[in-house]
Amino acid sequence: MIKRALLGRPVATAEEMEERLPKKLALPVFASDAISSTAYATEEILLALVLAGSAAASFSIYVAIAVVVLLVFVALSYQQTVHAYPNGGGSYVVSRENLGLFPGMLAAGSLMVDYVMTVAVSVASGVAAIDAAFPALEAHRVWICIGLIVLVTIANLRGVRESGRFFSIPTYAFVLLCGGLVIVGLIRWRMGDLELRPVPAGTTALEGAALLWIVLRAFSGGCSAMTGTEAISNAVPAFKPPESKNASITLGVMAAILAFLLLGVTALSQILHIVPQDGTTVLGEIGHVVYGGGFFYYALQIATMAILILAANTSFTGFPRLASVLARDGLMPRQFMNRGDKLVFSNGIIGLMVAAIAILVIYKARVHSLIPLYAVGVFTSFTLSQSGMVVRWFRLRTQGWQRRALMNGFGALLTGIVTVVVLVTKFTHGAYIVLIAVAVLIAGFYAVRRHYLRVARFLMPQDPEQLARLGRVAVSRPRTTVVLFVSQVNELTARALALGRGLSPDDFHAVTIANDPERVLALQRTWEEMGIDVPLLVVDSPYREFTRPATEYIRSLRPSAKHTVTVIIPEFVVEHWWENFLHNQDALRLKAALLGVPWVVVINIPFHIGAAADTAPEGTGGVG
Repeated sequence: MIKRALLGRPVATAEEMEERLPKKLALPVFASDAISSTAYATEEILLALVLAGSAAASFSIYVAIAVVVLLVFVALSYQQTVHAYPNGGGSYVVSRENLGLFPGMLAAGSLMVDYVMTVAVSVASGVAAIDAAFPALEAHRVWICIGLIVLVTIANLRGVRESGRFFSIPTYAFVLLCGGLVIVGLIRWRMGDLELRPVPAGTTALEGAALLWIVLRAFSGGCSAMTGTEAISNAVPAFKPPESKNASITLGVMAAILAFLLLGVTALSQILHIVPQDGTTVLGEIGHVVYGGGFFYYALQIATMAILILAANTSFTGFPRLASVLARDGLMPRQFMNRGDKLVFSNGIIGLMVAAIAILVIYKARVHSLIPLYAVGVFTSFTLSQSGMVVRWFRLRTQGWQRRALMNGFGALLTGIVTVVVLVTKFTHGAYIVLIAVAVLIAGFYAVRRHYLRVARFLMPQDPEQLARLGRVAVSRPRTTVVLFVSQVNELTARALALGRGLSPDDFHAVTIANDPERVLALQRTWEEMGIDVPLLVVDSPYREFTRPATEYIRSLRPSAKHTVTVIIPEFVVEHWWENFLHNQDALRLKAALLGVPWVVVINIPFHIGAAADTAPEGTGGVG
């Protein structure tokens, strides 16, 4: 009932096409991360530049232009990717198919780390934006972040289409308010109607290589605006037909909006001589100057908070889809392939929620502590994806392949340089943690792949000699020992004894665990009085345990290769779920323990109390 209230009615597989997204809903779902980065990308540029003196902030517009040029090449590259790979998968699929397994895993690991960081940074930035308008909330920012991530998780568990409707209003509101801020601000500036702040005192304190280093750091901070650009290429199947065309158009619209807002906000920050300050954001300062302290200023702050929080949705759509593709290829647990009631990859959504909350708690939801961990992974995946596309064009040599290969090659060169710049400039500030995380993920991919290959060799043998051996085993009749665990004689015990005889074993005996001497004596008397011809063995339990002595007894049988042991475990099934808490669940624990014994077959005999209430004796039966 609670699940239905939170998630709504289940969606049948046949309704999947109705869950596909039109472009107007796909934009807020898949592009909110990139568009929302306008709220902090300019600030990250300025935070680096002010290290060279306040006047160095004049370089910010040139840094923003460089980021936009890079954005154009990346967007054009991914537009080719969505047409070449309409089944989604993005950087991972492109890299694995064209460059090999390890580059594919490197791209996947980098993207997964970036998706987690996107959620953490987006939510923390959103809460920071609202803290600027309502400082009293600052002390509770971590709990607010956790609550908001849980809400976004629930919205995504309700289905892609429903989450699209939910996220569209805040996204379009931010685009209108921030776009209006740029237009109104530039018009008021041209009309001389803006109250400009004084030019910050001081000149550029650094020159030469030191200044270049600061500018490169500013550029790497501004490149955080490009995270989320690849999300559309990962989710092409989520679009309404024609999928590739709609995804390509949405990607172009996203890049245009991001470029306009980033350049506009950065230009206004330079015109107004805005520098980062504690307790507020650069976008908030610009909004206060342009809109004043009235309705539009607070609306901008609330819309900024909303889109930054909802920008996490890009990860909640991209991460589960990437995890499902990895699971399909045997690199992640198969559970990530499963779709929930609403046709979404629920396990991936929940896994991302847990990882993002852990990061936010560790870093106390501090945006500037999280940003250095940001963007390293995404530019690694950009570089691998575009390099893979170059290899693809050289392999296929379709019409116009030279032009496409040149574009992807130049994009790979640019993003490769940016990857090095971002890694070097952010390394000591925490980027090394990303490298460790990606390495751990790749090791995990290899371990999971090795396990699934080993299981596949066992479950699907192809070797003729192995198949012949299996045929001989199938027609053989091994020696069989049947063991029945009992605690008292009742209808369930009688059924279990009948089943044991029906197996025609070579050896059949019952076992009771002696943790209560009086009960054992009563059982032995009843056994003799009823004339049951199955031997009853008593296994001592000096510490009043059940599972450990039972398991040790089964292990002590140690059968040969042509000898199997079948353990019969009778247990009753209660009528109501809450009644399970009234019983000790010995049968469940014993079954779990015997899973670790490779030569044991377990047969469970359930006895439903409710269904047999009229015929069952008073009390319990079997192993409770």
